[in-house]
Amino acid sequence: MKPLEGIKVVELSTMLAGPMTSRLLAEWGADVIKVETLKGDPWRAQAGTSMSPRTAEANPNFDMQNINKRFIALNLRAKEGMEAMKKLLAGADVFVTNNREQALLAMGLDYEHLKEAFPRLVFAHVLGYGSEGPEKNRPGYDYTAFCARTGFLADFAPQGGPPVNTVAGVGDHSVAVALAGGIAAALLARERTGRGDRVDVSLLQMGTFIFTCGLLNGFNGRQYPRSRYDCAHAGSNTYQGSDGEWMYLAVVDYQKKFGSFCEVIGHPELMEDIRFNTQEEYYRNKVELTRILEKIFITKPIEYWHRLFDENDLPHEVCRHFKDVPYDPQVKANRYAFIHEYPDGTKTVFTNGPVHFGTVDPEGIPCRTAGDIGRDSRQILEEMGYSAEEIASLAEAGIVK
Repeated sequence: MKPLEGIKVVELSTMLAGPMTSRLLAEWGADVIKVETLKGDPWRAQAGTSMSPRTAEANPNFDMQNINKRFIALNLRAKEGMEAMKKLLAGADVFVTNNREQALLAMGLDYEHLKEAFPRLVFAHVLGYGSEGPEKNRPGYDYTAFCARTGFLADFAPQGGPPVNTVAGVGDHSVAVALAGGIAAALLARERTGRGDRVDVSLLQMGTFIFTCGLLNGFNGRQYPRSRYDCAHAGSNTYQGSDGEWMYLAVVDYQKKFGSFCEVIGHPELMEDIRFNTQEEYYRNKVELTRILEKIFITKPIEYWHRLFDENDLPHEVCRHFKDVPYDPQVKANRYAFIHEYPDGTKTVFTNGPVHFGTVDPEGIPCRTAGDIGRDSRQILEEMGYSAEEIASLAEAGIVK
């Protein structure tokens, strides 16, 4: 039995953070019903942002956030559409939304209204800039509220270069993990108190948390962006091989590892060098040692150093590329990512969520893709007690698709 089996989730959200939150809940066993407009979540049309294919049957860019859900399309501007929405919420345990507060108020779907009507409902809200403060109503996106506002784009860039050109979803998916955890905690609390709760996570909040160490460094005077020579120390830095690839060296324990490291790379004299033979001097002369190590590592390809360091249990990692990760034997062995083939032959990579349970075999996690807008509308309405005639009438009136 999966941890959230028997839990029903109603999702009214678009793009990435909200949908990925409920996708995680679905992976954990929840019955997730995604409510879309008759035109669908705008993310359905954004395949080009990830260079993903989009065919009549395959839409991996959208499916990545929406696997294993059921879908209903409602016109919530119509009285009958909102009535159907309220019936859905009446039978739900969790409501996930990323609509801004003013939009929820206009629909009567804000927390204050819903907690009175459905006191056991857990209200989960994705925010841009938080629920308080002068900017609480600003539109917030992954690239803006998470990446730009928190120092990620400006301070992770190499010194002297433009801001980092990151990929979509870094903040959104971080929010999803946190919000899914908060929802699980609220459901546990409900078992004890009988009442639901509001759980919210903002993109700005998540960026502030994720970059805790950067904030601490900045607070204490470290200047960003940094060059490679402004590292913590030479044993914790990136180095390039003769093939142009890079690795991250992580010889962070000077007392236990530096001597053996020098032996392994064939330069035991570095340990005796007065610039590096005490931890204090080692830290002080990090630029000099970085330049020495650069000249050593550039003589061999990165895979040579990778094998050598693995054989000698020296911590490091090759700087792999996104294109490599789906085929990484360790990733495959743990089912962190997998290749999915649609009925029309389109192939894509999908990832599973970042949590494993001992009672759930990762190989057995289903992969039911989204299909067309409103794919499950009829089934969901029937479950709520609508007759075939009522469903046909709603469809004819443009209330449901």
